Amino acid sequence: MPLLVVNLGCEMTYILEQRLKAQNIPADKACKVLNDVIRTMFDPGYVDKLFAPQDMYTVSQTRKIFDRLAHSSIMRLSESSMDKLFDLMMMGFKYQLLCSTKLEQMMEVTLLHIATVRSIVESLPDKSSAPLLGAVEALVARTYSGMAMGQLHLLRQSLLRFFQDKRVKVSLFLQEGIQSSMGRIILPTPHNAYVGTATTYDMGGGLEGQTKLKVKSGSIDAQEFFVHPAPLGTNLYNKDRTKVAPPPRKGDAITGPIKPEEEYKTTNDEYADRRGGGGGTEFAYLSALLNVKPPPADNFKLNLFGEEDMGMGPASSSKVASMTFVGAGKNDKHLAGVMSDLSLGDKAAGKGGDGHDLLDLMDGA
Repeated sequence: MPLLVVNLGCEMTYILEQRLKAQNIPADKACKVLNDVIRTMFDPGYVDKLFAPQDMYTVSQTRKIFDRLAHSSIMRLSESSMDKLFDLMMMGFKYQLLCSTKLEQMMEVTLLHIATVRSIVESLPDKSSAPLLGAVEALVARTYSGMAMGQLHLLRQSLLRFFQDKRVKVSLFLQEGIQSSMGRIILPTPHNAYVGTATTYDMGGGLEGQTKLKVKSGSIDAQEFFVHPAPLGTNLYNKDRTKVAPPPRKGDAITGPIKPEEEYKTTNDEYADRRGGGGGTEFAYLSALLNVKPPPADNFKLNLFGEEDMGMGPASSSKVASMTFVGAGKNDKHLAGVMSDLSLGDKAAGKGGDGHDLLDLMDGA
């Protein structure tokens, strides 16, 4: 859960920072949104509970945490925009996780995420949330640096299970060769072209020759595998970076039969329990710990996907359900102890605002 929430939260910060700039949101409001979200996400009391041993939550339960995070400041997102923002966050971290060929890269990605978000904060007029990032960085290093290879492998498998069957096409990923035309993430090559070297000697013990041993699969064109040059965890939404032109891949067109898109889980199906359908109450635990205060009156609505959100009223689309703690499951005793220590706002969304209307998200799903 710590790696999941920290990495998804940093991906969310990347996207929000880019959109706030692209839509020319006033600097003071953009600065407040980013600082408030980061302060809520990395609040010391919340982080301590986040890093405590606990079971993994489902996608919908984790989504509830980020509902509250995204609305912890004056920004308001419609239901549709929040769905798609969360999809982008999920696909961003899934790509980084799948393309980490070494177990240690999970930690490298996480630390790069935190360092990049800290650089974003330090470029703002208000740098007050920067120290929180340093504390989380130290906690990540202390928690995971001593793990054995077997533990790291189990950790990676747990994260991969969380993302299983989550496949959303992201235009940025398609344009830069991270995803195939069918939406599959392009993986790094699993081997080197050579597996070893055979050395022969003459009767006197002198070196006679060396032959590099190839494997048949090594003859596959290297560009059929992952080729994106940016380090995993980099802010791909940064407008100032050089765009990547992917090489043509034959494999994109010959990856075999695939189920029609409509047979995969849709966003509506995936988040059904979050919107009032059935489901357990476990998702309330961590999200209830977030120290979200009632928003000020000068909040503004952020439409990440303007075309689909046009005409939607501010009523249900801008509200975030308040959390109540219901005892059920293994973590009750541990997590219930901190509920009385945190001052939670009962309201998660305010009314009114400037009505800033955003264009389609640059890297929309």
